[in-house]
Amino acid sequence: MADLETTAALAPLVTDFELATTSTPLHRAAGRLRAVLPPGWRVEIVDTPNRPDSDGAPILRVVLPQG
Repeated sequence: MADLETTAALAPLVTDFELATTSTPLHRAAGRLRAVLPPGWRVEIVDTPNRPDSDGAPILRVVLPQG
């Protein structure tokens, strides 16, 4: 799947179970961020494409609720 605004590939959405069983620094940070965000907000892990202005490492994106 691709994000049309940034043309970055989105990693598959991670379930709470996967967050509990997957322990990487990025997944732990996403879990802590999810815990403090208001209901309806999402945290996505985005794989950045290889670009000159990017080191290619995944980033966290906070998504506002729609509507």
